[in-house]
Amino acid sequence: MSNENSFFTKMVDELIISSDYDNELADNIKWLDGQAQKRGISFYDMVDQLLNRHDINSKAKTWMKNR
Repeated sequence: MSNENSFFTKMVDELIISSDYDNELADNIKWLDGQAQKRGISFYDMVDQLLNRHDINSKAKTWMKNR
């Protein structure tokens, strides 16, 4: 596993651990896991897709604002 993948996995694992103390985070993680299962992909792949989509949307909004 590359360092980048290892960092990503550890980051997601830390969020999961933190969800023990944050009910809203726990609910969102459960929802995201359900979405991953529906798509037949891993939870980590689902998180990656979500973060990439957020990044793309943010960049698009910035581009539109600065046009």
